[in-house]
Amino acid sequence: MGKNKNKKYTEEQIEFVKNLVEKGESVTRSTMMMCLEFNLDYNENIGRRFRKIMQNRGVTNNVVVIEETDVFKEAQNKEHDSTKQRFLISWAQSDTPVHKKFLKNMEAYAEHINAEILIIAGRYKNPTSLSASKVLKDKEKNVKNSWDSLVLPYLDANRHNLHEHLVVLSDVKIQPTASTPLSSLNGLTGLESCIVGHPRSHLKFLPVLDGYPSKVLLTTGACTIENYTDTKIGKSSEFNHVLGCVIVELDGDIFHIRQICADKKGDFYDLSFKVKEGNIFNNDKIEVAVLGDIHLTSEDKENVDTSFEMIGRFNPKHVVLHDIADMSSISHHEKRNPFQLLRREEDGSNSLEKELTYIKNWFKSRPKYNYIVPSANHNDFIDRWLQNEDWRKDGNKKLYLEFANITAKGLAPKGIIAYILETEFDHIRCLGVDESYNVLGWELSLHGDRGSSGSRGSAVQFKNLNVKNITGHSHTAIKLDGHLSVGTLTKLRMGYNLGMSSWSVSNVVIYPNGKAQHIHITRGRYTTFY
Repeated sequence: MGKNKNKKYTEEQIEFVKNLVEKGESVTRSTMMMCLEFNLDYNENIGRRFRKIMQNRGVTNNVVVIEETDVFKEAQNKEHDSTKQRFLISWAQSDTPVHKKFLKNMEAYAEHINAEILIIAGRYKNPTSLSASKVLKDKEKNVKNSWDSLVLPYLDANRHNLHEHLVVLSDVKIQPTASTPLSSLNGLTGLESCIVGHPRSHLKFLPVLDGYPSKVLLTTGACTIENYTDTKIGKSSEFNHVLGCVIVELDGDIFHIRQICADKKGDFYDLSFKVKEGNIFNNDKIEVAVLGDIHLTSEDKENVDTSFEMIGRFNPKHVVLHDIADMSSISHHEKRNPFQLLRREEDGSNSLEKELTYIKNWFKSRPKYNYIVPSANHNDFIDRWLQNEDWRKDGNKKLYLEFANITAKGLAPKGIIAYILETEFDHIRCLGVDESYNVLGWELSLHGDRGSSGSRGSAVQFKNLNVKNITGHSHTAIKLDGHLSVGTLTKLRMGYNLGMSSWSVSNVVIYPNGKAQHIHITRGRYTTFY
């Protein structure tokens, strides 16, 4: 405060603020508007100074900043119920009405699953906020002490260790207009995963060393309505505003965590439950299941079986399979490693025929869903092998000549793996490189290896795509607004991801309302509901 403490403000500036306050504006907003008018940089020190000036001149009486209110102080001392094993965590913006139907559904769901509700106290002050408009003011009858009175029983501004590996950072304020709310939080909680309050829905796994628990960062979504400026950043924030919460289930020395996204009416799905208008219904269907990269012959059988047990509860209309083949028998990555080549020769894993037989038998043993197989880099290994390998020096000469002949005749325009699967099975559809597959507004054809203009794919590129999308390839779950990435169904350590790794065992489901949800598997479990 030192630099601004003795700063002299002109009578014109003071009168500007005074006139706005007398018309019904708050001192804080009036001061912000004055700063805009007189080309000053607003900060809280200026805000305090003008609140004092207005008090001294008798314009206001005992004005208190939001952090000094009894409501906020009570929220700072909020303690979670340590007897609970389940929690629903959302975020509420100050000076903003709650979405009543969504909160009602949260309350009904919490009662049904015996969960505690925590709502993180979000603070946001902006002189041009829509909360100053008459439209919003007409809805503010329940707003009390800066937060809607409906959220006050759950309001939280404290830090909670829900589990030895999970922290809720309700004491961390992140601007609701922040486009990357999870940035700069990597080291804030040490080894523990963390939840932060924010109206966007983001998620990322951080790299950890082998033997350490996975670390995930995620945001909550909001239980209040959109309330932003009409600026570019305000409109972007409004577009990416998510009505939602995070559900946490404690399960001994592990925990399960999911992001719940509601529709505009406030209704939502979570696994076997549909919550609508304050009522709980059983849900036995999903539109799509997108499974983590499988890499057959290198898959973790427990992760695969758990994933199929999960989707078997919902009878999905579509099942998307990324990197269904591993193609380790002919992998170019090992071509220059004579010791690995020797090991494969000794154990027979250099046989392409064995690997392809394994893939076909795997499909024969699985339920006949409508399988969608996008073009993917590991599936394409065999086509790369045909292009680059000297068949005379390879141990898979017979298959090389067979597949080369098929390729030369133009019978495999989508690649050899696609040719084999579509020839062998009538319930598998393989996609070409540029072939679209869209379900309920989600583009599902992108594996994630190919980016824009010939570059490698990245989460930021897919986030900026003009359509919502779900990809694979990275082996780590990601959520950036309208972009989601699944994890892997292999083991989390495969020998080539040495050192730090952010891999996760994660699938995505799309519910009938078009909302997508990550489901993470830990030690063969993904929920305590079953």
